[in-house]
Amino acid sequence: MNRRRFIAGSAAAFALAGLAARVRADGYVSGRFTVSGGTLGYRRFGTNGPIHVLLSGGPGLEPAYVDPVAVELARDRTVVVLDQRGTGTSREAFGDGSALTVAGAVADLDGLREALGLRRLSLLGHSWGAMLSMAYAAAHGDRVASLALLDPGGPDPTFFKGFGERIAARLTAADNAAALAAQQANSADGVQRAMLPGFFHDHAKGLAYEASLPQHFANSDVNRAMYLDVAAHYDVTKTLSGTTNPTLLLYGTDDPSRSAEAQLDTLFPHAAKVMVADSGHFPWLENPTPFYAAIRAFLNGAPAPA
Repeated sequence: MNRRRFIAGSAAAFALAGLAARVRADGYVSGRFTVSGGTLGYRRFGTNGPIHVLLSGGPGLEPAYVDPVAVELARDRTVVVLDQRGTGTSREAFGDGSALTVAGAVADLDGLREALGLRRLSLLGHSWGAMLSMAYAAAHGDRVASLALLDPGGPDPTFFKGFGERIAARLTAADNAAALAAQQANSADGVQRAMLPGFFHDHAKGLAYEASLPQHFANSDVNRAMYLDVAAHYDVTKTLSGTTNPTLLLYGTDDPSRSAEAQLDTLFPHAAKVMVADSGHFPWLENPTPFYAAIRAFLNGAPAPA
């Protein structure tokens, strides 16, 4: 597949065997599967077309923030959102924290694959979820049908410095004051909340999104543990070099994740690449039409999961 740049202004059955599932009034099916240390939850949106697994970011963000993406894409396919360990309906699987590692997250994702009865996964990962998708492909390349890396983190921890600098450059004095106050109050959630406008193209939309979040929108314990392991053990540059997995790289034009853009261009030289104009780290909130069009175009041309 040749790289494409855009400045953008047989259906697999879903196997429920062995899964405790229930249909909710809001239209998705929820269920659980067993992993080391407990059980993890998932939500299935839609009943048509092949199954795609959507991975949220953080680590440690409540996965419901990607539900609007799942709802929209489920109009013509099936989307499964995994509640990663320590978040959402998987909070009780936190355990002693020993599984809160990159390798543990990869094992959890492979457990979902087995529970769904799939040989290969179509992965859509946002931010940290894209990093987990890459880590999974590095460990189990033969179990991946395609990778849609949405506002992705980098292939190793070196991208964090530039990522933080890009966010800081977009924060106002008021944002910084709120972050400092939260830090002095020892509120990790408050610091994350205060920095959210720096993830947006439109600062006002960032403030509105910040105000809309529930009180506990992130698990700071998960975030802390996972980042320590990422810093020590996450590097997919050698393993994924030369991969033939069909890949999409999607960014908002003002996305702080673009700090990793050059690294990922090198790692995935044949990837389809899309820039969503006038948006930051959450393009579906700022410019949804080209965001969804790009994902659908990629998935329609990629091998179906099976």
